[in-house]
Amino acid sequence: MGQPDQFAKMTFAQETERITGGAARWEDPPEIRLEKVQCDGFLVISRPDRLAHLPAPWSETRTCDEVVVELKLAGEYIDRLAAERALLRRQARQVQRAEELGPSWMGEEPIWVVAAHLPMWLKQARKPVRFAPGCYRVEPLGHLFLWIAANELPLRDDLVPFLVARSGRALDEFARWVAPRRSPRWVLGS
Repeated sequence: MGQPDQFAKMTFAQETERITGGAARWEDPPEIRLEKVQCDGFLVISRPDRLAHLPAPWSETRTCDEVVVELKLAGEYIDRLAAERALLRRQARQVQRAEELGPSWMGEEPIWVVAAHLPMWLKQARKPVRFAPGCYRVEPLGHLFLWIAANELPLRDDLVPFLVARSGRALDEFARWVAPRRSPRWVLGS
């Protein structure tokens, strides 16, 4: 048994089909290419106690020191592959943090996907649970995977970063609402 991992793989390859009566088989995996894995950004939480009084999703940071944020803006297709890629970027960041912080870090890296709406495929496949206007916990990750449907959020100054992801009439409504609250330069996006 020179190399234990090679022996274990060989055992799976030789025994799986026989033991399962052909119901399962072992395959050697193809290489997974990861050229560049980079999320849109993160929220670094230094004072979660100061966020507790803000509306969701801000208040959901009470046990976090960082949150991966993925932005899906109007015109971006939000299919299952886009969500899976976002989850892969979350996982890559979690591994990166574990490497940086060492074995004493036992945290979990949350992800917030901010989009105009909750896609129908996600409703059907994962049955997200709404816990506040426009905020959904997505299983199986639950508290780690939030979907923020910007079109459903109330118009509030403390939610502006999320509201920019709105689309259609909801975006028009946001533009009319935010114009007197921000500088013309900000409103024009420059």
